[in-house]
Amino acid sequence: MYLMVPKIRNGGYIPFFVEARKRSEAALMNVIQEAYINGVSTRKIEKLAKTLGIESISRSQVSAITKDLNEQVEAFRNRTLNKEYPVLWVDALYEKIRDNRIVKNMAVLL
Repeated sequence: MYLMVPKIRNGGYIPFFVEARKRSEAALMNVIQEAYINGVSTRKIEKLAKTLGIESISRSQVSAITKDLNEQVEAFRNRTLNKEYPVLWVDALYEKIRDNRIVKNMAVLL
């Protein structure tokens, strides 16, 4: 029986479960980053990881993982804009208005 073994161009064998582990690690990184974005502190993220059975994540590692987010945000903020984007500012003041003998709140646009 002939068995096809996947190999890298430079040689070597990568089993299928290695890719799955990389995907799960990437998913964990995304969860940590999402929690950080939503305002969860690094201590709470560390406790959350321990409840999930992950003992090796420390506050400094969480900070290192979220450091990449700062670089992505900075790149987004400093990107070049190729066209002008018009902006319309609208504000409203709520006043009590009498309408057919009924008093109700209505917005007066400014």
